[in-house]
Amino acid sequence: MKKILIPVVAWCAVCVAQAAVHLPRFFAAGMVLQREVPVPVWGWADADSRIVVSLYADGGSRPVGRAEGRAGADGTWRVELPSLQAGGPYTLTVDEGGDAPAPDACEVRLPDVLVGDVFLCSGQSNMELMVSRCMDLYREEAMSYTNDRIRYLKLPHQYNYIRPQDDVQVKPWVAVNPSTAPDIGAVCYFFARRMQQETGVPVGIINSSVGGTRVECWMGRANLSRFDAYKHEFDDLKYHQENWPDSVARAEQRAAGAWERKMAAGDTVASRWREPGYDFSSWPVVDVFRRDTWPAADGRPTPGSYWFRQTVELSAAMSGKEGIIRVGALKDADSVFVNGRFVGYTSYEYPPRIYKLPAGLLREGENEVMVHLMAQGGAPAFTQGKLYQIEAGGEVARLTGRWQYAQGCAMPRKPGSTYFVGTPTGLYNAMIAPLRDFAIRGAVWYQGESNVGQDKTYAAYLQAMAGEWRAQFGHDFPFVVVQLAGFQQRHDRPVESGQAALREAQRQAAAALPNAALATAVDLGEWNDIHPQRKKELGDRIALQMLRLSYGQTDRVTEGPAVRSARLQDGRVVVDFDPQTGALKPSADLKSIALAGADGKYVWGKAHTDGDHRIVVDVPQGMRPVSLRYAWDDFPECTIYNTDGLPSPSFMVPVD
Repeated sequence: MKKILIPVVAWCAVCVAQAAVHLPRFFAAGMVLQREVPVPVWGWADADSRIVVSLYADGGSRPVGRAEGRAGADGTWRVELPSLQAGGPYTLTVDEGGDAPAPDACEVRLPDVLVGDVFLCSGQSNMELMVSRCMDLYREEAMSYTNDRIRYLKLPHQYNYIRPQDDVQVKPWVAVNPSTAPDIGAVCYFFARRMQQETGVPVGIINSSVGGTRVECWMGRANLSRFDAYKHEFDDLKYHQENWPDSVARAEQRAAGAWERKMAAGDTVASRWREPGYDFSSWPVVDVFRRDTWPAADGRPTPGSYWFRQTVELSAAMSGKEGIIRVGALKDADSVFVNGRFVGYTSYEYPPRIYKLPAGLLREGENEVMVHLMAQGGAPAFTQGKLYQIEAGGEVARLTGRWQYAQGCAMPRKPGSTYFVGTPTGLYNAMIAPLRDFAIRGAVWYQGESNVGQDKTYAAYLQAMAGEWRAQFGHDFPFVVVQLAGFQQRHDRPVESGQAALREAQRQAAAALPNAALATAVDLGEWNDIHPQRKKELGDRIALQMLRLSYGQTDRVTEGPAVRSARLQDGRVVVDFDPQTGALKPSADLKSIALAGADGKYVWGKAHTDGDHRIVVDVPQGMRPVSLRYAWDDFPECTIYNTDGLPSPSFMVPVD
């Protein structure tokens, strides 16, 4: 098994010799403990040693909370601090010793501990996505906000297929301020801000998420084995051989290195384009957003090395100034050069390319931009609709879609690599199980992109995962599920959509789970980016649902219109919505509503609101509708909102 190096962070041991007593690493300076419930604290010490855990107010000599117990024969121990009110900062201490502690008895001290509400945030890349990736929308807000009452803990990527771990790698707990904000998950950041504003108590966020992972990665082996698709999964060698990841990774790295060396050796442009007098006149001009305009060795672009060149005129005001260059989003890896100088590199397709330009690099008049694209698994691509421009001196110079083009060399597909964190059970064992029964107030789940195409099983998996987590933490904590944002195409006719089907599975799972709710992001998407930036609105929507579930706040609307039923009445379909989800925003022409008869073929239905909680849909002539869909598309047009501005989730319901 891959060796996990666990950094020593954020605790202090004060003693003459090395302290035998220690805690899991997420018990650390700056942490938040859950208020108003008994708080489990556990760890390891010498067998049969007496353990005393105390919580002291700063400068106080009497603990505000205290618990004691004994380590077992195996050295493990667990105590529970009594229920505490919100407050702090405190110092958490752990003493080990006999009934009469020896002079050299050791003490663990964790300073700056708060008591408030703790939330577990998990999922894949949209939960991981940092505030730094959303700065175009939220720079001023993030750079002007400080709140020491919000603490954030990110668990680095780690996995274990063999067994659940007792401990976990962590980064330090951090308070929210302009210097820490860029590295905080954006959904977590805005959710925590809203929760702290609403409750007035400290808020702790544990972000245990990994991009590109399926729900099955976050489930335990026994739980997942109950499903037919996984009855024999765990017979595979990787779940039993400790060194399997290391052996596979070494072989894959050798193959990838050979591919990269072959590409570098065969690239006819890489070693020549910066030579004095290099002639670019033979490079044709192509539209980078129309791949059919790119000439290629075999008639169509393939994996390999590609070069793109454009010159752009800059004003005197931009000359010599520090700035940035935005090169949209590119597939797959890129290196960017401005006036011959390397300015930035990205190794995969999703992040926006925003590279700093040092003072003195830009000049008045003509400037050269060179993009080297290394396509690894298919044709290279420039993402349309993103920003392609140079910004400096308060001015903007836009890059066009027309670039000179040269193919350095064509290559076969780059040998694949195993995404080890994406293997079932691995993340549960390494990033959920070690938390054990840590006291939390609730959980937020934002995942599903990697399960598109598995909508028939997803709801059952998600319900089983939530049940397993609740059993581990010892209570049915509130659980908020994020419905996926729109992404990719919007169609002018009803279509089948794997993304819409997965959104429906999420809606069904949230409805079936007790003490759970849905916060939709369906209208917050970007057609050309699977990682949309509008995380503040989503964080607010999650907080509204959490406030209702966890605090019983029922005096306001916390979600968009939730469909209750659809029925055929007098030749029209009447769709009723839950009155608790607000009054419908009036509309005489609602879009994205489709009806289907027994043949399963959907057609648009003309629809309008009819009062505060009802929509009426005209039935196409000759149809006996049996099903209704709303916003059933990859990137749907969302039109059903309540008067509080909250959207209805996408949905599918039978017509009775």
